[in-house]
Amino acid sequence: MFDKNTYDKLKTFWAYLKPFLVSFFHGLFWPFTWLESKIASIGLLISMIVLIAFGTFGGIVLITYIFSPDSFSSDTVSNVASSDTDTGNDDANCNTIGIEIRGCIMTYRPDSADSLLGSGEDSCDTITSSEDVVSKLKNATGDPNIKAVILEIDSGGGSPVGAEEIAAALKALDKPSIAWVRGGASSAAYWVASAADTIIASANSDIGSIGVTISYVDNAKQNVKDGLTYNQLTTGKYKDTGSPDRALTADERSLIQRDLDIMLKNFIQAVATNRNLSVANVTALADGSTMLGRMALRNGLIDQLGTQEEVWEKLGSEINQKPDVCWP
Repeated sequence: MFDKNTYDKLKTFWAYLKPFLVSFFHGLFWPFTWLESKIASIGLLISMIVLIAFGTFGGIVLITYIFSPDSFSSDTVSNVASSDTDTGNDDANCNTIGIEIRGCIMTYRPDSADSLLGSGEDSCDTITSSEDVVSKLKNATGDPNIKAVILEIDSGGGSPVGAEEIAAALKALDKPSIAWVRGGASSAAYWVASAADTIIASANSDIGSIGVTISYVDNAKQNVKDGLTYNQLTTGKYKDTGSPDRALTADERSLIQRDLDIMLKNFIQAVATNRNLSVANVTALADGSTMLGRMALRNGLIDQLGTQEEVWEKLGSEINQKPDVCWP
Protein backbone atom coordinates (compact mmCIF):
# COMPACT_ATOMS: atom_id res chain seq x y z
CA MET A 1 0.00 0.00 0.00
CA PHE A 2 2.87 2.38 0.86
CA ASP A 3 6.30 2.41 -0.70
CA LYS A 4 9.34 1.89 1.53
CA ASN A 5 10.18 5.59 1.65
CA THR A 6 6.66 6.56 2.81
CA TYR A 7 6.61 3.70 5.31
CA ASP A 8 9.91 4.84 6.83
CA LYS A 9 8.53 8.42 7.22
CA LEU A 10 5.39 7.19 8.92
CA LYS A 11 7.45 4.98 11.23
CA THR A 12 9.66 7.94 12.15
CA PHE A 13 6.55 10.16 12.80
CA TRP A 14 5.02 7.46 14.99
CA ALA A 15 8.25 7.20 16.95
CA TYR A 16 7.92 10.90 17.84
CA LEU A 17 4.12 10.81 18.46
CA LYS A 18 3.95 7.64 20.57
CA PRO A 19 5.60 9.08 23.75
CA PHE A 20 3.20 12.05 23.77
CA LEU A 21 0.13 9.83 23.37
CA VAL A 22 1.35 7.49 26.07
CA SER A 23 2.06 10.38 28.42
CA PHE A 24 -1.34 11.97 27.69
CA PHE A 25 -3.39 8.85 28.49
CA HIS A 26 -1.10 8.02 31.35
CA GLY A 27 -1.71 11.44 32.90
CA LEU A 28 -5.44 11.41 32.09
CA PHE A 29 -6.24 8.09 33.72
CA TRP A 30 -3.67 8.12 36.51
CA PRO A 31 -2.57 11.76 37.06
CA PHE A 32 -1.22 11.08 40.54
CA THR A 33 1.81 9.34 39.05
CA TRP A 34 3.34 12.69 38.07
CA LEU A 35 5.92 12.28 40.82
CA GLU A 36 7.01 8.89 39.45
CA SER A 37 8.31 9.87 36.01
CA LYS A 38 8.88 12.72 33.60
CA ILE A 39 6.53 11.19 31.00
CA ALA A 40 3.68 10.98 33.53
CA SER A 41 4.23 14.61 34.51
CA ILE A 42 3.99 15.72 30.89
CA GLY A 43 0.86 13.61 30.50
CA LEU A 44 -0.73 15.24 33.52
CA LEU A 45 0.03 18.71 32.18
CA ILE A 46 -1.40 17.91 28.74
CA SER A 47 -4.52 16.29 30.19
CA MET A 48 -5.14 19.32 32.44
CA ILE A 49 -4.83 21.68 29.47
CA VAL A 50 -7.26 19.60 27.44
CA LEU A 51 -9.77 19.38 30.29
CA ILE A 52 -9.59 23.15 30.91
CA ALA A 53 -10.10 23.82 27.20
CA PHE A 54 -13.15 21.54 27.07
CA GLY A 55 -14.52 23.08 30.29
CA THR A 56 -14.12 26.62 28.95
CA PHE A 57 -15.76 25.75 25.66
CA GLY A 58 -18.66 24.07 27.46
CA GLY A 59 -19.10 27.09 29.74
CA ILE A 60 -19.22 29.48 26.79
CA VAL A 61 -21.82 27.32 25.06
CA LEU A 62 -23.95 27.17 28.24
CA ILE A 63 -23.81 30.93 28.88
CA THR A 64 -24.64 31.67 25.23
CA TYR A 65 -27.68 29.42 25.50
CA ILE A 66 -28.90 30.93 28.77
CA PHE A 67 -28.76 34.53 27.54
CA SER A 68 -30.07 33.78 24.06
CA PRO A 69 -33.63 35.12 23.44
CA ASP A 70 -34.49 31.68 22.05
CA SER A 71 -33.87 30.14 25.47
CA PHE A 72 -37.11 31.69 26.76
CA SER A 73 -40.29 29.98 25.74
CA SER A 74 -43.16 31.96 24.24
CA ASP A 75 -45.18 31.26 27.40
CA THR A 76 -42.52 32.89 29.56
CA VAL A 77 -42.39 36.01 27.37
CA SER A 78 -46.17 36.20 27.42
CA ASN A 79 -46.27 35.96 31.22
CA VAL A 80 -43.66 38.72 31.65
CA ALA A 81 -45.52 41.05 29.29
CA SER A 82 -48.79 40.33 31.06
CA SER A 83 -47.22 41.09 34.45
CA ASP A 84 -45.85 44.45 33.24
CA THR A 85 -49.22 45.46 31.83
CA ASP A 86 -51.11 44.53 34.98
CA THR A 87 -48.83 46.58 37.21
CA GLY A 88 -48.67 49.56 34.86
CA ASN A 89 -44.92 49.32 34.35
CA ASP A 90 -44.88 48.60 30.61
CA ASP A 91 -44.04 52.09 29.36
CA ALA A 92 -44.39 50.98 25.74
CA ASN A 93 -48.08 50.18 26.18
CA CYS A 94 -49.31 52.71 28.74
CA ASN A 95 -51.76 55.39 27.65
CA THR A 96 -51.80 57.47 30.84
CA ILE A 97 -49.08 59.04 32.96
CA GLY A 98 -49.55 58.92 36.74
CA ILE A 99 -47.81 61.53 38.90
CA GLU A 100 -47.66 61.46 42.70
CA ILE A 101 -48.10 64.71 44.66
CA ARG A 102 -47.13 63.77 48.22
CA GLY A 103 -45.65 65.33 51.33
CA CYS A 104 -44.32 68.87 51.00
CA ILE A 105 -44.48 70.66 47.66
CA MET A 106 -41.27 72.56 46.90
CA THR A 107 -39.76 74.14 43.80
CA TYR A 108 -36.88 71.64 43.85
CA ARG A 109 -35.69 68.62 45.78
CA PRO A 110 -32.67 69.52 47.96
CA ASP A 111 -29.54 67.40 47.63
CA SER A 112 -29.72 66.81 51.36
CA ALA A 113 -33.18 67.08 52.86
CA ASP A 114 -32.36 65.66 56.30
CA SER A 115 -33.20 68.95 58.01
CA LEU A 116 -36.67 68.85 56.48
CA LEU A 117 -37.46 65.37 57.70
CA GLY A 118 -38.77 64.53 61.12
CA SER A 119 -41.92 64.42 63.22
CA GLY A 120 -42.51 68.13 63.82
CA GLU A 121 -45.56 70.00 62.60
CA ASP A 122 -43.67 71.67 59.75
CA SER A 123 -41.51 68.68 58.82
CA CYS A 124 -41.59 66.85 55.48
CA ASP A 125 -41.52 63.08 55.32
CA THR A 126 -41.66 63.31 51.51
CA ILE A 127 -40.84 66.08 49.04
CA THR A 128 -42.55 66.71 45.70
CA SER A 129 -40.58 69.15 43.56
CA SER A 130 -42.39 71.28 41.00
CA GLU A 131 -39.48 71.00 38.56
CA ASP A 132 -39.86 67.20 38.54
CA VAL A 133 -43.63 67.33 38.07
CA VAL A 134 -43.47 70.01 35.37
CA SER A 135 -40.88 67.94 33.48
CA LYS A 136 -43.18 64.89 33.54
CA LEU A 137 -46.12 66.97 32.35
CA LYS A 138 -44.09 68.36 29.45
CA ASN A 139 -42.99 64.84 28.48
CA ALA A 140 -46.64 63.72 28.54
CA THR A 141 -47.57 66.61 26.26
CA GLY A 142 -44.99 65.57 23.68
CA ASP A 143 -45.84 61.85 23.73
CA PRO A 144 -48.55 60.88 21.22
CA ASN A 145 -49.12 57.56 23.02
CA ILE A 146 -50.16 59.32 26.23
CA LYS A 147 -53.85 60.23 26.23
CA ALA A 148 -54.27 61.62 29.77
CA VAL A 149 -52.58 62.48 33.06
CA ILE A 150 -53.65 61.49 36.55
CA LEU A 151 -52.35 63.19 39.70
CA GLU A 152 -52.49 61.06 42.84
CA ILE A 153 -52.57 63.68 45.61
CA ASP A 154 -51.98 63.20 49.33
CA SER A 155 -50.33 66.39 50.56
CA GLY A 156 -50.78 69.11 53.16
CA GLY A 157 -49.26 71.76 50.90
CA GLY A 158 -46.00 73.64 50.70
CA SER A 159 -44.52 76.35 48.49
CA PRO A 160 -47.00 78.71 46.74
CA VAL A 161 -44.48 79.13 43.90
CA GLY A 162 -44.12 75.36 43.51
CA ALA A 163 -47.90 74.97 43.41
CA GLU A 164 -48.24 77.78 40.89
CA GLU A 165 -45.64 76.19 38.59
CA ILE A 166 -47.37 72.79 38.61
CA ALA A 167 -50.81 74.37 38.12
CA ALA A 168 -49.56 76.38 35.14
CA ALA A 169 -48.13 73.24 33.51
CA LEU A 170 -51.41 71.43 34.07
CA LYS A 171 -53.38 74.25 32.49
CA ALA A 172 -51.05 74.14 29.47
CA LEU A 173 -51.50 70.36 29.09
CA ASP A 174 -53.30 69.49 25.88
CA LYS A 175 -54.74 66.27 27.31
CA PRO A 176 -57.36 65.42 29.97
CA SER A 177 -56.15 65.58 33.57
CA ILE A 178 -57.66 64.10 36.71
CA ALA A 179 -56.70 64.95 40.29
CA TRP A 180 -57.32 61.91 42.49
CA VAL A 181 -57.33 63.12 46.09
CA ARG A 182 -56.67 60.41 48.64
CA GLY A 183 -55.93 61.48 52.24
CA GLY A 184 -56.07 65.16 51.44
CA ALA A 185 -55.28 68.08 49.16
CA SER A 186 -54.70 71.08 51.39
CA SER A 187 -53.28 74.55 50.82
CA ALA A 188 -50.68 74.45 47.99
CA ALA A 189 -51.75 70.86 47.16
CA TYR A 190 -55.31 72.08 46.59
CA TRP A 191 -53.96 74.89 44.37
CA VAL A 192 -52.40 72.12 42.25
CA ALA A 193 -55.58 70.01 42.26
CA SER A 194 -57.75 72.96 41.24
CA ALA A 195 -55.89 73.20 37.91
CA ALA A 196 -56.89 69.66 36.86
CA ASP A 197 -59.89 69.15 34.56
CA THR A 198 -61.56 66.88 37.10
CA ILE A 199 -61.10 66.43 40.86
CA ILE A 200 -62.27 63.20 42.47
CA ALA A 201 -61.93 62.77 46.23
CA SER A 202 -63.10 60.43 48.97
CA ALA A 203 -65.96 61.51 51.20
CA ASN A 204 -63.35 61.46 53.97
CA SER A 205 -60.61 63.43 52.20
CA ASP A 206 -59.48 66.79 53.59
CA ILE A 207 -59.97 69.48 50.96
CA GLY A 208 -59.15 73.17 50.81
CA SER A 209 -57.23 75.05 53.49
CA ILE A 210 -57.20 78.08 51.19
CA GLY A 211 -54.84 80.36 53.04
CA VAL A 212 -51.20 81.29 53.61
CA THR A 213 -48.97 81.10 56.66
CA ILE A 214 -45.34 81.66 57.60
CA SER A 215 -45.79 81.38 61.34
CA TYR A 216 -42.77 80.48 63.45
CA VAL A 217 -41.56 80.19 67.05
CA ASP A 218 -40.08 83.29 68.72
CA ASN A 219 -37.21 82.35 71.07
CA ALA A 220 -36.63 85.88 72.43
CA LYS A 221 -38.04 85.30 75.92
CA GLN A 222 -36.33 81.92 76.21
CA ASN A 223 -33.02 83.57 75.26
CA VAL A 224 -33.41 86.09 78.07
CA LYS A 225 -34.18 83.30 80.51
CA ASP A 226 -31.11 81.39 79.37
CA GLY A 227 -28.89 84.47 79.57
CA LEU A 228 -28.41 84.75 75.80
CA THR A 229 -28.13 88.08 74.01
CA TYR A 230 -29.12 88.63 70.38
CA ASN A 231 -26.72 91.15 68.82
CA GLN A 232 -28.45 92.86 65.93
CA LEU A 233 -26.01 93.82 63.16
CA THR A 234 -27.76 94.56 59.87
CA THR A 235 -27.56 96.98 56.97
CA GLY A 236 -31.26 97.74 56.85
CA LYS A 237 -34.31 98.15 59.04
CA TYR A 238 -35.96 94.98 57.80
CA LYS A 239 -32.91 92.85 56.93
CA ASP A 240 -33.27 90.41 59.83
CA THR A 241 -37.06 90.40 59.88
CA GLY A 242 -38.29 87.03 61.05
CA SER A 243 -35.26 86.12 63.11
CA PRO A 244 -36.49 83.68 65.77
CA ASP A 245 -34.09 85.21 68.30
CA ARG A 246 -35.97 88.49 68.69
CA ALA A 247 -39.56 89.68 68.68
CA LEU A 248 -41.13 91.25 65.58
CA THR A 249 -41.63 95.00 65.56
CA ALA A 250 -45.04 96.41 64.59
CA ASP A 251 -43.66 97.56 61.24
CA GLU A 252 -42.20 94.13 60.49
CA ARG A 253 -45.46 92.40 61.34
CA SER A 254 -47.31 94.78 59.04
CA LEU A 255 -44.83 94.12 56.23
CA ILE A 256 -45.18 90.35 56.50
CA GLN A 257 -48.96 90.56 56.68
CA ARG A 258 -48.96 92.68 53.51
CA ASP A 259 -47.20 89.89 51.60
CA LEU A 260 -49.46 87.20 53.07
CA ASP A 261 -52.52 89.11 51.91
CA ILE A 262 -51.10 89.40 48.40
CA MET A 263 -50.35 85.67 48.22
CA LEU A 264 -53.84 84.86 49.51
CA LYS A 265 -55.37 87.07 46.83
CA ASN A 266 -53.36 85.22 44.17
CA PHE A 267 -54.44 81.87 45.63
CA ILE A 268 -58.13 82.85 45.64
CA GLN A 269 -57.96 84.14 42.09
CA ALA A 270 -56.28 80.95 40.88
CA VAL A 271 -58.91 78.71 42.50
CA ALA A 272 -61.76 80.89 41.21
CA THR A 273 -60.39 80.74 37.66
CA ASN A 274 -59.50 77.04 37.74
CA ARG A 275 -62.81 75.95 39.27
CA ASN A 276 -65.00 78.44 37.43
CA LEU A 277 -66.17 79.94 40.73
CA SER A 278 -66.69 83.56 41.68
CA VAL A 279 -63.95 85.31 43.64
CA ALA A 280 -66.55 86.15 46.29
CA ASN A 281 -67.47 82.48 46.77
CA VAL A 282 -63.84 81.38 47.07
CA THR A 283 -63.06 84.29 49.41
CA ALA A 284 -65.86 83.11 51.70
CA LEU A 285 -64.18 79.68 51.87
CA ALA A 286 -60.66 81.06 52.32
CA ASP A 287 -60.43 80.94 56.10
CA GLY A 288 -57.59 78.40 56.11
CA SER A 289 -59.80 75.49 57.18
CA THR A 290 -60.28 72.20 55.37
CA MET A 291 -63.56 70.44 54.70
CA LEU A 292 -64.43 66.83 54.03
CA GLY A 293 -65.27 65.56 50.59
CA ARG A 294 -69.05 65.88 50.61
CA MET A 295 -68.93 69.50 51.78
CA ALA A 296 -66.18 70.23 49.26
CA LEU A 297 -68.46 68.85 46.53
CA ARG A 298 -71.34 71.10 47.63
CA ASN A 299 -69.03 74.13 47.54
CA GLY A 300 -67.67 73.36 44.09
CA LEU A 301 -64.12 72.56 45.22
CA ILE A 302 -64.27 69.05 43.73
CA ASP A 303 -66.28 67.40 40.94
CA GLN A 304 -67.04 63.93 42.22
CA LEU A 305 -66.87 61.64 45.22
CA GLY A 306 -65.14 58.32 44.74
CA THR A 307 -62.05 56.19 45.17
CA GLN A 308 -59.82 54.39 42.69
CA GLU A 309 -62.64 52.54 40.95
CA GLU A 310 -64.47 55.77 40.10
CA VAL A 311 -61.20 57.45 39.08
CA TRP A 312 -60.37 54.67 36.60
CA GLU A 313 -63.94 54.69 35.28
CA LYS A 314 -63.77 58.44 34.67
CA LEU A 315 -60.33 58.08 33.09
CA GLY A 316 -61.60 55.40 30.70
CA SER A 317 -64.49 57.61 29.61
CA GLU A 318 -62.08 60.48 28.94
CA ILE A 319 -59.74 58.51 26.69
CA ASN A 320 -62.31 56.05 25.28
CA GLN A 321 -60.19 53.02 26.10
CA LYS A 322 -59.08 50.95 29.06
CA PRO A 323 -56.65 52.96 31.22
CA ASP A 324 -53.09 51.65 31.40
CA VAL A 325 -51.22 53.92 33.80
CA CYS A 326 -47.43 54.33 34.02
CA TRP A 327 -45.85 55.98 37.06
CA PRO A 328 -42.52 57.50 35.90
